[in-house]
Amino acid sequence: MGYEVQYDVAAVIVTVAVAVHFFYKKTVNTRMTIVLSALIYLSLASAVLDMVTVYTIEHAKEVPHWINYLLNQAYLLLFNAITPIYYMYVVYLNKESGRMRMRDRLQVIVPYAADALLIATTPFTGYVFAMDPQNGYTYGGGMFVLYMVALLYVAASFVRTVLFRKNLNKGQRMITYCYTVACIISIVAQMLTDQLLIIQFSIAIAILLIYLSLENPEDFSNKLLGTYNETAFVEILSTMIRNKREFSVVGIRVHGLQYITKTLGATSWNHLLKQIAEFLQHAVGKKRVFYLSGSRFAVIAKGTMTGDAVIHKIQERFQRPFKADDAEISLAVPMCMISYPEHVDTVENILDAIEYFSDAAKGAGNAGVVYANEETLKNVGREFQVVQILKRAVVDKKFEVWYQPIYSVEKKRFTSAEALVRLTDEEFGVISPDEFIPLAEKNGMILEIGVYVFREVCRFMKTHQVWNYGIENIDVNLSVVQCMQERLYETLLDIMDEYCLDYHCINLEITETAAVVSSETLERNMRQLIRRGMHFFLDDYGTGFSNTATLIDYPFHTIKMDKTLVWSAMKNKKAMHALKYSMAMIKAMQMEIVAEGVETQEQAKILEAMGCDFFQGYLYSKPVSGAEFLNKVRAEAIYA
Repeated sequence: MGYEVQYDVAAVIVTVAVAVHFFYKKTVNTRMTIVLSALIYLSLASAVLDMVTVYTIEHAKEVPHWINYLLNQAYLLLFNAITPIYYMYVVYLNKESGRMRMRDRLQVIVPYAADALLIATTPFTGYVFAMDPQNGYTYGGGMFVLYMVALLYVAASFVRTVLFRKNLNKGQRMITYCYTVACIISIVAQMLTDQLLIIQFSIAIAILLIYLSLENPEDFSNKLLGTYNETAFVEILSTMIRNKREFSVVGIRVHGLQYITKTLGATSWNHLLKQIAEFLQHAVGKKRVFYLSGSRFAVIAKGTMTGDAVIHKIQERFQRPFKADDAEISLAVPMCMISYPEHVDTVENILDAIEYFSDAAKGAGNAGVVYANEETLKNVGREFQVVQILKRAVVDKKFEVWYQPIYSVEKKRFTSAEALVRLTDEEFGVISPDEFIPLAEKNGMILEIGVYVFREVCRFMKTHQVWNYGIENIDVNLSVVQCMQERLYETLLDIMDEYCLDYHCINLEITETAAVVSSETLERNMRQLIRRGMHFFLDDYGTGFSNTATLIDYPFHTIKMDKTLVWSAMKNKKAMHALKYSMAMIKAMQMEIVAEGVETQEQAKILEAMGCDFFQGYLYSKPVSGAEFLNKVRAEAIYA
């Protein structure tokens, strides 16, 4: 009959190459990868059987009749399973479809079941194909039905891709479109030319494209460390939760790695991370270790390898130092453990809990371990809810700006104020800045909040002409993230220009942490803004490092003494000496001083005697709303 099998040979070569790479590389058994595995197996098996049946058909006289029928039936059953399996893949590719619904399952099963019935009965009916000594192998009318069913599956896949195109990225859409076109062309070509066996090659190329574009195992792995990544972690947990399998997750945060980069460089950091990854894989198994980000890992504990056993192994290893550049490095490893379904019920809950408990374990000590329980999980739930409130507040501009007046020792009145952001939720009530600001920093919202506060202060000053009441300027805090912005000065100047404000109307407060983290960028921004008349304040002096070098290296105009140092000085002689000499040093550097937390007249007298220029505290006013602040400074202006 002159069948051309070269395309089948090429199909086998391509499919084998995909199969070897797919099963050799690190991959994750998700629903989509399982379906892709089935496509690879079916494609390979049907391509091989296609070549085998060509041989048995061409040598029908030498091959028993029943074997010919059996082999051809097997080929058709495998080949016709490819398009329904591909349709199943498209269903799973749609991110909103979740599990296959009953309707989807019926769409996969029923047409194929009809195909299978036609193929199974063909030795008795001759409906799909027939074999006889005179005519050899001949198609029946049922072959056309098989082709139509295959086209139906392909068309359904195409329609589903179009309907749910918003859930797919451009690459996913293009691959499914190309697969559809390739299948249609090859099926039609096969129908028109029986001897040209091109359809298997088309399927093999389509599977190769799917593998390279949609299901590359490298998407699930970290190339540097050779471990699974967070994407794989999410996929595996989703599968385990969907199958109701019990497990525990051990979250690991290696403490001390951040200092390695500063002292030994990024190469040593990578080398240490790799050592840790290799140890974890050796200790608990390669398929259980996941690198999340930074210095964080996660281990899935199940079966005989319990969470406590994992923790014990890790603690035992970290009692010994690691090596980097001939140096021995001791690392701490705070950990946490969360169990399903005892503590959490979704992947999102697990990720939130790992992050929260890793921080908690870090605070518990170098070798701290935090175990999830009802009380701590409430904190995770609270944090998640506050983050959601923050996201809504950023979109809806629900933040308020309050003002705490600052008293001038020289002028005996309020001359400035500090702007403070506040957040109130209808359900939760007032949420403390100490709670929501760190969460905003961690979740990437602090930049938008900072810009909003700065704009609101400018609007407030311009609208109410506060300088008419003796308010010369208002202090606005800059976050660490803002200080890291290369064009920060342009953003701030543009907002002030929008409200036609003199640049000296705003003072900018930064912490020592911001100065250390973003030194070069901050210095460039400071030069640009100071040149235009703005002043910079160093906030929270007396906490953290309180490094004298910071005072020397940066052009600060004013230093704000933190309330903890002020309060300590009133109770402790050593703290009083520290406060006294710190203030003397600052004054000698010709910088002004604001004392925070002033609550009594006695404190005010002591601080004034030390040379303090401004007071801020409850003795003069607590933080108040914009309306209350205006009433307060208007009243003071009237009685002045």
